[in-house]
This record gives sequence, structure tokens and C-alpha cells, in this order.
Amino acid sequence: MPQIQIIPVPSVKIIEVKDDLLSILFDSLSENKIHLENDDILVIASKVVAVAEDNIVHYSTVTPSIEAIELAKEAHMDPEFAQVILDESNGKYTGAVPGAITTLNEYGLLANAGADQSNARDKQIILLPKNSKKSAEQIHKQILEKINSYVGIIIADSRTTPLRLGTVGCALATFGFESLLDERGNNDLFGREMHITVRAIADQLATAAEIVMGETDERTPFAIIRGYPIKRIIENEEINLNTQISAEECMFIGPMLKKK
Repeated sequence: MPQIQIIPVPSVKIIEVKDDLLSILFDSLSENKIHLENDDILVIASKVVAVAEDNIVHYSTVTPSIEAIELAKEAHMDPEFAQVILDESNGKYTGAVPGAITTLNEYGLLANAGADQSNARDKQIILLPKNSKKSAEQIHKQILEKINSYVGIIIADSRTTPLRLGTVGCALATFGFESLLDERGNNDLFGREMHITVRAIADQLATAAEIVMGETDERTPFAIIRGYPIKRIIENEEINLNTQISAEECMFIGPMLKKK
């Protein structure tokens, strides 16, 4: 495995609604004297994608239901925030703890359906991108057209894992490279065949990138991963990372569904 670099790209500005994300990316690259190269992977924070797409909800447009008001009390949050979480998960949740409602939606089992108030303006809630896969595809193609460099894309978010304190990176979507490495059928050190191991390469890379991107006021929504030996794929080989395993097959959710 060659040496891998993780290069933070601070933004030249705070990204606002309807901003041209690609222009800001290239201005930021220029300001920091960084160039994209063939087979780099560009990691982009999902929050700036969502903001640029205006996927933001204002409190003034939300009318909390009785269910949201009760959940808000349990989760110690504003009823408007609880209502948005219910809307973003189509009412699918397992319960609440102070600070979070555990939901199930198209992106899996996650806190607050991915809705977030950190780095949002007062009384605003930033949602996940409308279509992370489409956004990743557009950015990949725009970069290829602009500078003729083949760059893999990860739209990354942060996520908690069961019984672990803290967040790790998660790839909501990728484009341009093989994002899962299937080890099934390979042998371990002692010749035993692997039966269930599939490496979540994109999630691992997203976590590595988030070390330099940060979560608070770093203003670094982009990072470049250089040196990882990506496997380029053609468009009909692209996959949706969020549909590769069903809830019934999941080792965390499946047993809960069986109990019901």
C-alpha cells in the first residue's frame, strides 16, 4: 500500500444558500495552493452540499404535532426540531435519549434523521442533501470537464455507532470509484475462508478525512485523499451505498425486527 495523504482544503468563505459549490472549491484550492490530481478522492461535507442546495428548514414553517411535542420533551429539544426529524424519517423511530431521536430512513439507522442545527443559523435546521448520489455524480463530472482530472467523490457525514462515544465519518454517497471491497472468498493468515467481511472503504476514507475537516468552526468542508489506489468504475457499476443491506439482514436492526 503506497503512502496516503490527507490534505485539508479550508474554504475561502462560509458557504451560503445557492452558492456555486464548485466555484468555491476551486477558489479554495487556489487560495491554499493545492491542485487536484488524477485519482485523488475529494471528500465534501454533506452539510455544505445541503446548504448550497437550500435543503434547510426554518422554524417559522414548522407546526409541531402532538407526537413531536412529546418526543421533544423526551429528547430535550425544540418541538420544531422533533417535527422535522419525524418528517425526515417518515415517522420511523425507535425512541429518544437526551439530545437525539433514533430514526430509520434511506440513510439507515441514525440520530435525528441526519437533520442538524450545528453550524446552522438561528432557528434553522440543515437537512441531508436531497440526493447525495446525484450530487456526487455532478461534482465528479464537473471537475472532469473543468480540469480534465479523474477525481473520485465522497459526500461525507458524521455518525455515531452503537455503544461507542463519539462520531466517525460516513459516506452518504460516492462516485467514480469502487467504494466497497468484498473480501468474501479470500483467506485469512491461517487459510480460513472469509464469509462475511466486506470492507466499507468509503466510510473508512470519510473517517480519515474528517480528522482534518473537523466538526465545529474549522471551516474546512473539503479534503483530498491522495495515494489511495482507487479502482475506477464505469457509470453502470455505480452503487447506492445505502441499499446494499436490508434492515432484516442488519445485525443491529434485524434482531429488533424479529422481536416485534
